[in-house]
Amino acid sequence: MFRKGIPMRKYTIAFLLLALLLTAACSKSSDANTATDATQGAADTAAESATAEATTAPYTTADEPCKSFNLVDDVLLSPVDENVPPVTDADLTYGSADATYTFITYSNFTCSHCASLEPILETLQELYPQDVRIVFRYVTTGGVSNIAAQAAEAANKQGKFTEMKDVLFENQATWYYYSADEFRTWLNERATEFGMDVDQFNADMDDENTLNKIDYNRSMVDELGITGTPTLYLNNRQYSPYQDRSIFTLATMLNVMGIADRQLGDCPTVDTNFSKDLQAVISTDKGDIVVDLYEDEAPYTVAYFKYLAENGWYNNNAVFVSTSEYILSGDPSNTLYGGPGFVFYNEISETQTLDEEGLLVSFNRFGTGYNSGLFMLTKSAVTDFSGEISIFGKVIEGMDVLNAMTDRAYSLDPAEPFYDSITSITILEK
Repeated sequence: MFRKGIPMRKYTIAFLLLALLLTAACSKSSDANTATDATQGAADTAAESATAEATTAPYTTADEPCKSFNLVDDVLLSPVDENVPPVTDADLTYGSADATYTFITYSNFTCSHCASLEPILETLQELYPQDVRIVFRYVTTGGVSNIAAQAAEAANKQGKFTEMKDVLFENQATWYYYSADEFRTWLNERATEFGMDVDQFNADMDDENTLNKIDYNRSMVDELGITGTPTLYLNNRQYSPYQDRSIFTLATMLNVMGIADRQLGDCPTVDTNFSKDLQAVISTDKGDIVVDLYEDEAPYTVAYFKYLAENGWYNNNAVFVSTSEYILSGDPSNTLYGGPGFVFYNEISETQTLDEEGLLVSFNRFGTGYNSGLFMLTKSAVTDFSGEISIFGKVIEGMDVLNAMTDRAYSLDPAEPFYDSITSITILEK
């Protein structure tokens, strides 16, 4: 299972509640580095609509307290596309063939957004060298776009694909306006720098097999209906063109996918009529924390918390944020974006404040009606929290255990260790 992604600065909880950012794409039918204002405006409008739908679709209420929801399936990835050609030895790849996750990127060397995405994918593969493979498939639009693809193929035959790919993207603004002859001269200079056989490089660029592969790639792109670049697939599922392609989002997605076997399925039926007082024993690697649950004030929040606890959702969860004021846990993916397969309603009160220690708090990442089991325990009054909350319990034993937890900033760095963990949560009737 993935643990984390890249080094991140300390984030306030307010930042963590933001929806995924948006990104644009280059047109397949043009060599233009940027879209026209009209095209970009349409893309932005569609993106805003898609993001709004993604974050409001699972909205829940007391009348409809639970909805099925999976961030990966419902927002980030489309269903498997059986038309995506299988990866073969002819593909330009880096990473293990046995990797769990294969990203296929359809990119144009003249596309500025492709140039921005490529180093992100390289970083992702470097972070998870055994788990991630990148397959690069170029989209050509004539002129220098075709010549760049020929150069990548020719460099690959001498084991220099990555070097050529990187130098093409990094210097896109330099060679983009070259004539064909100027571009070939520039490519020969790069081939010399890479220690390649330049004569063989030129012969391979114009080899019939190279040209045939470029034609094949073009027909493959047309069959898939790809209209813009970069187009990204993960395990043959297209990544939404309206979602952010940052290292943060992609690493988060992989972490969330890594807990698929922990998910509990569709919405459960829960009973909010409690005949006895309830307590939660939150067992940690430092000891137990006993919480009196507010089943009368927050029946839905308590009922779903109870269901998740009794079905093992909280077993062996890392404490992925710990400050002098609170801890955060409740997501086995340790990203704030994992979920059990559904979201549920919890009682929100505008009068609630995090003004004391020992509060058990359920909070929503994207606003009211979107809760997936995340919880906070306060060590003291909280000053840097922004978001809608439901206080549904109070620590009655174990504040010393809570206060002993080691500080840890939110991070996607795989080298950043977790210092504390929730081993299980047991619900007791009193």
